[in-house]
Amino acid sequence: MRSAPGPLPRIVTPLSWLLARCFGAAVSRRNARFDRGTGVEALVVRDVRVPVISVGNMTAGGTGKSPFVARLADELISMGRRPVIAMRGYRSHTEASGASTSDEQREYAVSAPNALVVADPRRRDALVVRLSQEDCASWLRDAVVLLDDGFQHRQLSRALDIVLVDATRPALDGDVLPHGWLREDARGIRRANFVVLTKADDANEVSSATALVRTLRGTDPDAVCRHVWDSVEVYEAGRMRMESLAWLATQRTATACGLGNPSHFERMTRRLSAELVQSLRVGDHRALATADIDRMMSSLGGGAVCVVSRKDFVKFDAIPTSVMVVPRLAISFAEHEAGLLALRTALRAAIVGS
Repeated sequence: MRSAPGPLPRIVTPLSWLLARCFGAAVSRRNARFDRGTGVEALVVRDVRVPVISVGNMTAGGTGKSPFVARLADELISMGRRPVIAMRGYRSHTEASGASTSDEQREYAVSAPNALVVADPRRRDALVVRLSQEDCASWLRDAVVLLDDGFQHRQLSRALDIVLVDATRPALDGDVLPHGWLREDARGIRRANFVVLTKADDANEVSSATALVRTLRGTDPDAVCRHVWDSVEVYEAGRMRMESLAWLATQRTATACGLGNPSHFERMTRRLSAELVQSLRVGDHRALATADIDRMMSSLGGGAVCVVSRKDFVKFDAIPTSVMVVPRLAISFAEHEAGLLALRTALRAAIVGS
């Protein structure tokens, strides 16, 4: 598999290569410090050591982390635990109520409604403050923190490090940012306790990504999963209704997204709808403009619907007048659920061992 080019235009390749050398050296020094245990602290609240499970990746851009974290929250609940999702709160903004929130927080409010979400760049301090409050006292000993995008956030000690690798764009054979997509040297994946291939729809992509992981880590990924749509929410004339994938298969569609890897979302839409006629992209975490959506849909002459991810839908200040379709996303494990069983075993071992 050929490595994907980095986020900067090719015209600045010499500059991006030099910047990557500086970035890589800085990250290596930082990792060496954490490898020695310097600056790493456990999460202890009211004399209770709360287990932390990190979910992260090696690359910038989307690997399907949010739906995977939501799935882990459900798994922890089934084990009698109380999930707490800790996140940086990237691109947070202040709502009319005065509360600060981000698109991922609003997404988790729908996809993981039974999890407590704590968003703050200083994640350990924020967790101590929030979990010290009286409303958490009765279930504190059952709490398990899911550290969203935590593989490089090494200040917080964790019981389990899960790394996700996007099978459609693993980028593990490329360079570090900004010349490539890697957040650190690809050999850093060896720190991971559990590696999962995500978006594993294509057998050739899975084979190539597996070979990259095996070369770097010495072992294959521990689990392989797909992002599947099980139904869709349709927003039309101010109302929401549920429709099946059979309904979507009869629709002409356009897509609009601000995702780290929009090509996978567009590929899913193309495969599941009657026809994908146009796509609109904005940068990762950026909000789509309602006017841009309606303008695009108007140019199609009617009869088409606009498919957006939930992550993008929750960022709208006002729902577009066009017919909007939001897929309901689920995580499906391959290999007759063997990967899911391995994941559950790893979760239990991490919780008991903390």
